[in-house]
Amino acid sequence: MAASAERPGDALSPAIDRLDTGKLASSAPLLMRIASAVILIPIVMAAIYAGGRYFAAMVAFAAIIMIFEWTRMVERCEFSTRFYTLSLGAALALFAAASGAYALAFMISALAGVAAFILAKRTKSGLGFWPAMATAYILWPTIALIWLRFEVENARGLTLFLFAVVWAADSGAFFFGKFLGGPKISYALSPSKTWAGIAGGIAGGAILAIAARPLIGVDSLLFAALCGGFLGAMSVLGDLAESGLKRNFGLKDISGLIPGHGGALDRLDGMIFATIAMTSVLFLDIMAEKL
Repeated sequence: MAASAERPGDALSPAIDRLDTGKLASSAPLLMRIASAVILIPIVMAAIYAGGRYFAAMVAFAAIIMIFEWTRMVERCEFSTRFYTLSLGAALALFAAASGAYALAFMISALAGVAAFILAKRTKSGLGFWPAMATAYILWPTIALIWLRFEVENARGLTLFLFAVVWAADSGAFFFGKFLGGPKISYALSPSKTWAGIAGGIAGGAILAIAARPLIGVDSLLFAALCGGFLGAMSVLGDLAESGLKRNFGLKDISGLIPGHGGALDRLDGMIFATIAMTSVLFLDIMAEKL
């Protein structure tokens, strides 16, 4: 796509107009959602299983796509200087993380966010902190995801578990919300999301966790259900947060990258929050053991 003007108020390209006025991901045909999942899930699972540079490359690719969608959403233009700055920061930070230098990775990502903020201020575009927020919303969770796959005991099993819980929560929320319906949560967040969908997301995470107990080495049904339900709730919360962001910027879908699901941010919003929750708990547990 051709680069457009820097200012967020400038006219959007025809491609952006088509994406912004597309259907909501949740209204896409069910078969399209299933087809996308059938193609993508095996690829993701293979990268998780292989680990190493394959997993790091997948995470880096997803991070760049999400940064593009984020800067496009908040700036209403494509390929801005903030996009290039944050993308370079992401590449360097995730390379450092994959090399085991996690403190350096977080430092690089923070510097990229500061640079994006300064560049936004220099254009006098009124963007504020929004471009820089990609650091906390996208880069830090992706660094944490690499830490989970590379450093934690039973890393492969726990990473597979995290992804599976988020997929189960997303499916539970979709089917409960679509077929049970009921009271809406908040029009300010989303005109279509229901309390039944939230319950379905939590239930989906809990059920998956019970089924996946051997994968994570948990014997207790109750503990597994609580872990899965907690991560399912975080996934649903991430979905709600992203819906609120889209409403704030007047968008329906951030992009049409994944048929039936919207963009990468639309698909990975729950993963962002669930990753933060899971890695935070594991990191605190590891620190507590060292005390």
